[in-house]
Amino acid sequence: MKQIIRAFSLGLLVAAVIIGVIFYVEKPEQAQSTYTPTINESIKKIEDDGYYVYEEDLEAKVDQLEQEIEDSQQNTSELEQTDETVVEEATIMIESGMTFPEIVDLLDENELISDEDAFVTYMEENELSTFIQTGEFNLNSGMSVEELVNTLTRQTEE
Repeated sequence: MKQIIRAFSLGLLVAAVIIGVIFYVEKPEQAQSTYTPTINESIKKIEDDGYYVYEEDLEAKVDQLEQEIEDSQQNTSELEQTDETVVEEATIMIESGMTFPEIVDLLDENELISDEDAFVTYMEENELSTFIQTGEFNLNSGMSVEELVNTLTRQTEE
């Protein structure tokens, strides 16, 4: 029985030596490699493979960005409030024979419309450009496009 166990042990030892030799002979670059990639190189390789690398301080960055968004929204609302308080009034005179582009230029010169294209588009879509009346109109820069059009076509009281 002793001889059987010794033979079995010797067979295991020989098999382990053969596997070890094959492992180091077949893959010398992996077995002998001592190069360790940096963290940035590892992250780049992982991201190139299509994975996302979670950053530990990601939640802090999200909180910071949310705070910046909230601050910018508050600044925007403050700017809008200051813009709303500055309403300039103007009296314009539309004379007989004035063309539609001349009227649009007159409104733009008096800063009564902020977007000429939006005004022209609204007038054309509602087919109101031919209904502009002649006369003197008291307008202000706080009026919407609809209010301006209604006043110029005398669809409502001035």
